[in-house]
Amino acid sequence: MAVFSYDKQLNKIETPSGTITLSSLFFPFFIEMILVNTMGTINTISLSHYSSGAVAAVGAASQVMNMIYTFYGVVSAGSSIVISQNLGAGKKERAADSSVISILFSASFSILLGIALALAAAPLLSLMHLKGELLGQAVLYFRICVSFSCFQAVYSALSSIFRSYGKPKTAVKISLLVNFTNAFINILIVFRPFDIPLRGVSGIATSSVISQSLGMSLMFLLLKRSSFFPPFRKGILKQLHLIKKVLYIGVPGGLTNLSYSLSQVVSTSIVASMGTTAMTTKIYLDNIFFYVYVVGLALGQSTALIISRLAGARKYTQAQKLNKQNLQITLLCNIAFSLVIYLAGRQLLGMFTDDPAIISAGHQIMLFDIFVEIGRGFNHIENNSLRGAGDVFFPMMVSLASCWTVSILFSYLLGIVFGLGLTGCWIAFAMDELFRGITYYLRFKSGKWKAKTIV
Repeated sequence: MAVFSYDKQLNKIETPSGTITLSSLFFPFFIEMILVNTMGTINTISLSHYSSGAVAAVGAASQVMNMIYTFYGVVSAGSSIVISQNLGAGKKERAADSSVISILFSASFSILLGIALALAAAPLLSLMHLKGELLGQAVLYFRICVSFSCFQAVYSALSSIFRSYGKPKTAVKISLLVNFTNAFINILIVFRPFDIPLRGVSGIATSSVISQSLGMSLMFLLLKRSSFFPPFRKGILKQLHLIKKVLYIGVPGGLTNLSYSLSQVVSTSIVASMGTTAMTTKIYLDNIFFYVYVVGLALGQSTALIISRLAGARKYTQAQKLNKQNLQITLLCNIAFSLVIYLAGRQLLGMFTDDPAIISAGHQIMLFDIFVEIGRGFNHIENNSLRGAGDVFFPMMVSLASCWTVSILFSYLLGIVFGLGLTGCWIAFAMDELFRGITYYLRFKSGKWKAKTIV
């Protein structure tokens, strides 16, 4: 009996506008994620030529910004599932109204939150054990980015609409332009082939804002020209009740991601207490490890959209088989890529630094990261499958419990108390990922998610 067989028929779903396949969703997701992270890696490499302090400051502030973007992702993630399930059930007008409400809510929420967080930047970032010049640079970067983060929030909402309607390629094209623009401006800021008004950390932050505003504007123009442009019709505000369903799906999923992101901020704070070398090593490793799990991450998000359509159409058997098949693919990829990264570890770290302490510590951690990626593979497929089906509260509770009682607690115990340093933190990360991933797997296998479809 074959250990693994691939059934391409599981990856298809028929819609009134044509066939949507898993590959048509996966490849745009995958390419977009690669582009985004590659540009981020270029930014990190560029900053490393500017100063290691700038790398640590921007890296720490970016951890908090990622947490903020998770807040904004609540609406985009929720609206994506609500729109997809309504389309799967044939309710086109309800899907269009959900699109409009998600855009309006994203804009208003992000403006208010951005103002509040900009005012609280210094005390917020000081919680990460940043001091002196590092704290000053991190606060400057954070205030500029968060003040204009409404661009990213609305961009995220618009992007989710395109994906829900089976048009993810548009988001990829815009993402390519946005990230290329950001990386290009950053290179000009750091290496300065000619004089420009943007400088240092503030220039890097401004570059991000410019790129995000460009992406939001172009995405809206393309949506307006599309066949599924949601009408901002008279009386649309009467449909505000739809935000309840969007938030019903989005908030638990958002809290799940937020809990994870916040735990990463706290773990970064723990690492920062170990010194600049440990902090810089973690940032370099985070950039490298993305390329290990990006296939599973893209496949998980694609799976969520397909399963949301299948759940809306009550095609549960196909959803279960698709989940199992994609989990096997993800685990195989994560294990294989982790081994490749470990074998080429010293050369990869050498792209960022020539510090032997960072290279040695980073290469050792790459071995432990294999177990992190196995757990992460379960997480990416099973959590996204549950979310796509509308089962969002159970994963939220598991995440809240695991991120804090496993990841943070054991990061502190192993890393600080027992003196294992960064390696101890990575062991704790593996424990957390494996616990959550296997728990999600057992939940989906039980079939309890079938009763959670919202349409």
